Amino acid sequence: MDPIGNPYTPNAGSRPHELAGRAGELEQFRVLVGRLKRGATEQSMIIRGLRGTGKTVLLNAFEDRAESEGFLTYYHELTPDSSLIGEIARDVESALARLKLGARASKTVRGALEHLGTIKLTGPDGIGLAVDLRKADEGTIAGDLSELFLQLGGAAASKGSGVVFLLDEVQFVSEIEFRSLISALHRATQKNVPITAAAAGLPQIPRLTGEARSYAERLFTFPVIASLSEGDARVAFVEPARHQQVDYEEDAVALALAWTRGYPFYIQQLGKHAWNLAKTAPITKQDVEAAIPVAQRALDTSIYEVRIQRATREERRYMRAIAELGEGPYRSGQIAAKLGRRTTEVSMTRQHLIDKGLTYATEDYGHVDFTVPRFDEFMRRYMPYRRPSQRKRTS
Repeated sequence: MDPIGNPYTPNAGSRPHELAGRAGELEQFRVLVGRLKRGATEQSMIIRGLRGTGKTVLLNAFEDRAESEGFLTYYHELTPDSSLIGEIARDVESALARLKLGARASKTVRGALEHLGTIKLTGPDGIGLAVDLRKADEGTIAGDLSELFLQLGGAAASKGSGVVFLLDEVQFVSEIEFRSLISALHRATQKNVPITAAAAGLPQIPRLTGEARSYAERLFTFPVIASLSEGDARVAFVEPARHQQVDYEEDAVALALAWTRGYPFYIQQLGKHAWNLAKTAPITKQDVEAAIPVAQRALDTSIYEVRIQRATREERRYMRAIAELGEGPYRSGQIAAKLGRRTTEVSMTRQHLIDKGLTYATEDYGHVDFTVPRFDEFMRRYMPYRRPSQRKRTS
């Protein structure tokens, strides 16, 4: 088949031709924006799930929906080095300019913001903003961000608009800035202004959010993005090709569903290589069989190996011991036992892997799991497991 016409999109954040299995989340966001547009309130959203399950794709779909309703949108992919408050301040500066406020409204906004402690007006005219958090306490940061949201929300409402902040990898936000964001969204909800956030992060986000603010669980919903059901996986695999008048033989589909196990990034990779390897339509089971090792190599290099390179030798040994336990979640004590060590001896390794985003602490106390689906399978392919007796015991 012609690779130029390949309908599969195994790229980070790329929206597939068939966004299967996410109708509930899309509808929830449609309602969220629709209620804000009508002057009502609605809970913000934090999508949670493992990597490669389509969280970024959904955020992009949310962005399109919000913009179609006349909302201003601001998307950020966060890192451990990100300053969320600084980025939001720049967004607010941009939004206020885009709203084209009149002289009187601009003067009102400037008057409300001129006494803030961490977010400062710059220049004699317009609404330029600069952020300095170095000496600020959390209460000042939260109060300033709340005031910023109230002023922006009021200005947007006066123009029949609203603002959506789209935050990817939200687990990387610093604790103080995360708590301040939650406080500001809470205040915006109390004052009924059209400001909301749609965020995405790893599965531990509800726990972290609840620890940040006691009312956070009422402020957000936490849709779970996981592998697709068999029916949705079938649609995601078959329909992109069908849109180009190309079908699969039924046994080819059955093999593909068994191998991909409903994971969206597996479906896109396998579909891509099955299409490229097939000579004619319909695509056969033999085509899919030939595509599986090619797709697996592509997944290893694009999803797994880029992550394993961030791990030290000791961290790789820890992850290999995890993989020996099969599918997770994994109890920390069991992992330590596989290494022939005490739990306390490997606690720093465990924490370093969490900090690097390779594993996460689950909601079950004392358990961890990989942040990427089927990482245990990759670790068994990547390196052999050495029993504790096969190497010297280190302290």
